[in-house]
Amino acid sequence: METIFEKPIDMRHKDLKAVEWQIPQITPKRDYGDYEFQASLEHISNEMLKTFKSYRYEAYKNWGFPKWKRAKLNGYEPDKYVSFVPVSTSGKILALNGIDLEGIEILAKYDFEGAHRKFLLMAEAFSNTGFYLKTNEGEEREPIILTYDWKSPIYETSVYNISPFSKATVIRYIKSNKNENLFRTTSNRIIVRENASLELININLCNDDSLNIDNTFVEVQKNGKVQVTDINIGGRITSPHIVFRLAGEGAQAQLFPYFLGNKDNVIDMLYLMRFYSPETTGAIDAKGVIKDESKAVFRGFLDLKKGAKEANASESEYTLTLSEKAKAEALPSLLVDENEVNASHAATVGTIEKEKLYYLMTRGFSLEEAKKLISSGLFESAIDRIKVFDEGMSREVKDVIFQRI
Repeated sequence: METIFEKPIDMRHKDLKAVEWQIPQITPKRDYGDYEFQASLEHISNEMLKTFKSYRYEAYKNWGFPKWKRAKLNGYEPDKYVSFVPVSTSGKILALNGIDLEGIEILAKYDFEGAHRKFLLMAEAFSNTGFYLKTNEGEEREPIILTYDWKSPIYETSVYNISPFSKATVIRYIKSNKNENLFRTTSNRIIVRENASLELININLCNDDSLNIDNTFVEVQKNGKVQVTDINIGGRITSPHIVFRLAGEGAQAQLFPYFLGNKDNVIDMLYLMRFYSPETTGAIDAKGVIKDESKAVFRGFLDLKKGAKEANASESEYTLTLSEKAKAEALPSLLVDENEVNASHAATVGTIEKEKLYYLMTRGFSLEEAKKLISSGLFESAIDRIKVFDEGMSREVKDVIFQRI
């Protein structure tokens, strides 16, 4: 079987290949081993899945945890392992144990680096939750809502297999009510086949001590469509990593990241769209707010490969800063290896205009109230989109955003 491996920076061009800097790794004093791996198999009866996990466990042993200077992470020591994490589900979806041969082939064929290889392999070798979504050809599946009550370490492996001419919507809602150190890492593979469509909404409401890493690989095939709304609120370190592979002619992808950092949180985002086929369309439109001493790092890659004729690629990012001590780093990147394309990218960092504050204050709002109203307005589109599927959830998310701004 041909395997496909995607990483953010592809340093090849024709016959040239550059040397890539390697992220420093730290070997932890305490790491998961055979005991935790065997515990992860307790809830699995699927032999194909066991075999896949075994391969990933062997690979996991060869890696150390990363040293991320940008996020102030100096390696990691795993918490006590929990072999099963319950998730509330609404809609028709299987637990990962129900994965079929086609789903296993997706796991085997499509691979990616993730925010870091160690964290990606950790999610797969020690998965304690996960799902398999497979639509039937031509089916329009009712929206699926997955609600994670985050109380213990989450290691998730999921596969979405969206069949030709079918349509699905998935909302992943992560909320943590405990003010304790929490950890989460994921590995999600999504295949949107010919003329199929998927809408995915990620809602990550993290506490101030959590470390949250969400890795997602998406392949969009001929005339397929995918729309992702990625909302990340708080977290000591939050690292969303989403890779789109526009593989089929006419494939379309839209990504809407929203982020909010407060206190000394770090939100370290990486989004990649790689265009392989003609007449593909991809767009990234990111918005966020940072305050106190928080930091937002936005890395957005548009990579148009040879053969992606008449592709359309665009990227924009806007960060609103509410504090002089908050830091924003925007790194939009555009790589073009094809002549006949339309591509653009831009990033902006700004503050609230005094005229807007004055206008609201003349109507009875205090300075802080005016700032909250204007800042929370950046999230309105996302809130409205959630409201289409669950009004109560949209109110919860809106309240959390308003409280933390």
